[in-house]
Amino acid sequence: MVIKRFARLVADLRRDPAALAQRAAIKLRLARLRLTNRLSRRSVTGSGAVVVNLTSFGHRIHLVFYALETIAAGRNRPARLILWLDDTATVAHPPATLRRLARRGLEIRSCPDFGPHKKQYPYALTGPTLPLVAADDDVLYPRRWLAELLGAAARHPLDITGQRAHTITFDGDDVAPYSRWVAARGTAASFRTLCTGVSGIYYPLGLLAALRAEGDDFLRVAPRADDLWVYSVAVRHGIRARQVGERQAEYPAIPGSQRGTLYRQNVTEGGNDAQFAACVGALERERVLRDDPLESGPLPTASVLRAVTTDGA
Repeated sequence: MVIKRFARLVADLRRDPAALAQRAAIKLRLARLRLTNRLSRRSVTGSGAVVVNLTSFGHRIHLVFYALETIAAGRNRPARLILWLDDTATVAHPPATLRRLARRGLEIRSCPDFGPHKKQYPYALTGPTLPLVAADDDVLYPRRWLAELLGAAARHPLDITGQRAHTITFDGDDVAPYSRWVAARGTAASFRTLCTGVSGIYYPLGLLAALRAEGDDFLRVAPRADDLWVYSVAVRHGIRARQVGERQAEYPAIPGSQRGTLYRQNVTEGGNDAQFAACVGALERERVLRDDPLESGPLPTASVLRAVTTDGA
């Protein structure tokens, strides 16, 4: 057995030494995060004027502490760190890893089964006074992650800001299939920019108010695609999105967390195209088609002001 493992290691080293080094680095990082989870007494919250939300389900509930620990180790820490779960039994009796994080300030809160929308909608319903950053439960975030999002948001406080985004492309006047949308390049705000949640997205209060006003119609039109639903709501309310950096930020996935993802249904099998068509109407399509991706002027303020008033912030 030892000889076979050694032979496999040598083969991997010859085939792709960079990938082998990356896997080793991730294993070392995971070991450090497990140790931190057992021993640390440091608060997971800090002075950042934002709330960070995650959700999880199934076997990933036993892995989500890795993502939470990387956020807690960040250069900037949020005012609140919330994990939303629809499993009431887990909320009542969370794994030891999450109990330890709760003693350090993690909030484990129960909500209905809104699927991936648990990252935004339950918090929006609370009538929040702080903006939101939605994070994924299967990613290891770097220390600068939240600091970069907050820095970009400080410069453009009314925009949605994401570490990773797509640019929507067209066939004439029709939106092209999702598989043909391209990776965003540049940091300009546009209705053609759609931020994807895997690397983290900042949502201003105006957007949260709009989500609250729109209700749970996402259960009918986009039950598995929270990014598409949020995008459609933003465009209807005149809120543009932008990317933090010139290129998409990509972070390492937590090993073992990719089972049960929505990628196959939404991307490979065309689920995103059906859900996009269901939640983006003619008004939004026209606004996206006519928008200049390089435009840097002010947003349509009337819609934003109505959203903030609805929120009560």
